[in-house]
Amino acid sequence: MRYIIYPNTEPPKRVSLRLHIASGSLMENDNQRGLAHFLEHMVFNGSKNYTAADLIPKMQRLGIAFGAHANAYTSFDETVYMLDLPDLSADTMNLGFTVMRDFGDGALLTAEEIDKERGVVLSEKVSRDSVQYRIMEKQYAQILPDSLITKRFPIGTEEVLKSAPRERFLDFYTRYYTPQRMTFVVVGDVDPQEMKSKIETAFASMTNPADPGKDPDLGKIRIPEGIETAAFADKELTSTDVSLMLVRPYVAKPDNTVNRIEKMKLNIAHSILSRRLERLSKIEGSAIASGSASSQALFNFLELGSIDITAADDRWKEVVSILEQELRRAIQHGFSEAELVEAESNQLNTYEQQVKQKATRKSEGIATVLASAINDGGVFSDPEIDLQIAKKALESIDLTSCHVAFKNFWEAPGYHLVLTTKEKPENAEKELAALYQDSLGKPVEAPAARSSEPFGYSDLGAPGKIASRKEISDLGITQLVLSNQIRINLKATDFEKEKIQLIARIGSGKLTQPRDKPMLATFANIVFEGGGLGKHSNDELQQILAGKNVSSTLLIGDDAFTISGATTATDFATQVQLMCASLTDPGYRQEGLWQLQKPSR
Repeated sequence: MRYIIYPNTEPPKRVSLRLHIASGSLMENDNQRGLAHFLEHMVFNGSKNYTAADLIPKMQRLGIAFGAHANAYTSFDETVYMLDLPDLSADTMNLGFTVMRDFGDGALLTAEEIDKERGVVLSEKVSRDSVQYRIMEKQYAQILPDSLITKRFPIGTEEVLKSAPRERFLDFYTRYYTPQRMTFVVVGDVDPQEMKSKIETAFASMTNPADPGKDPDLGKIRIPEGIETAAFADKELTSTDVSLMLVRPYVAKPDNTVNRIEKMKLNIAHSILSRRLERLSKIEGSAIASGSASSQALFNFLELGSIDITAADDRWKEVVSILEQELRRAIQHGFSEAELVEAESNQLNTYEQQVKQKATRKSEGIATVLASAINDGGVFSDPEIDLQIAKKALESIDLTSCHVAFKNFWEAPGYHLVLTTKEKPENAEKELAALYQDSLGKPVEAPAARSSEPFGYSDLGAPGKIASRKEISDLGITQLVLSNQIRINLKATDFEKEKIQLIARIGSGKLTQPRDKPMLATFANIVFEGGGLGKHSNDELQQILAGKNVSSTLLIGDDAFTISGATTATDFATQVQLMCASLTDPGYRQEGLWQLQKPSR
């Protein structure tokens, strides 16, 4: 058994525990489908140290949260138990460690309790039968027809859940809940040596079985030749989407600086392509409502690349050519300097903010990240190390290296082209293939060069003066009145380090809405924000402000309009300038209205 101890003082006097078990639904036999998840329920229903009636009331009396998905989850390749302890008292800590040990090898799994829980698990199976779940099942079956993954969705089968005897539960539990598959995570306001001693006391007596469960053979990945198409319909779908997917076998690589830099090249390329699709969606009459490009590794078994576009007004036929041509445009012509600068600025800013906000990271979140990184074989690194690697990467990344990374990933023998829609069109698969082949015959040009201009509102004229100042000491608030009669309330907090929240409140909100325009307030914020500013469109603002922590969001309340934003001390001036420009020089461009009028279905 392995363990991870990570001292963290936010929130103070609290600790988060995670028990990660490298076992999930993929480890089940055919007659055990659903039992990995079922076991997640059963460990709370009676163990060596707690009866079925005792555990949950004791947890609740000590202030430990309990509820659906609050204490555990089961995936294809892992099961994770979670306890966030509200204090460091002996009673609370002892319960936390004892419960986690009982989860590991102390569950009683009585036939009586199993039968009681069947209805709960079957009810959960019904609740999980969502449109997203059904489409995911179909897509996995399409892209991984020869893999065990498509036959091991965690919720299992009704037949097994209704009738599996206790012996099958015990078989899975004793063979896969083993020390060699376990990692215990402790994050909080704790002393590492003390925690090390408590972990050893709680878990050192656990033993591995003589016949432990083995990792399954996940099957084969079949790479298509050319284009393979599929169309899936579900009446509950609210949009029509077209996805181009690439699958290839996963190649294990150490999580080191060199490989992180290589990943960043592809991530930047995907962010650039995503921005291109976003810009296309803002053109009047565009066939796409939104789009994105991404890649991920799954179960240390496959790499999946996906370019996904949501069609506007069910115009999926036009989307096919847009998708194919934008992919080919990026492969043939690469990216522009302006696109690279924008993407790099946003990447760097993300890492910089993580460093600045490190001191106020919550233990619960850190524990969850640590647990989620275990099966991937990744190295958990502090924000300072991540920033150091990012800076090193950005020094070496250029247009050529991003282009090469994108080509190496996306140039493949074939792809899956998948349509998901409310009602399946006749001969959809054949039409998808024909549309794609037709698009391949059309040449693509390099994207038009994009230039960045300076922010047009950095000089708002001569500043005013503070007319009055008042301190409200018991509330920690400073009240100012400026020479133009604007009132300001200031309050310093330590909730989120290096973050500043601003809200500007003006006017009378919905009270001023004309009676003959009852929906005006509902849609005004979309049009207002989508229209940009007088000097810059919304898209231009994204490019100009890349790498800055600024935002401007309009909300229309019953009795006031509010414009809010979140920023840092470094970007505070730009944030205030942006909010001021939003009030004094809104763009009211047609793009905002187009976004409102564009249906995505």
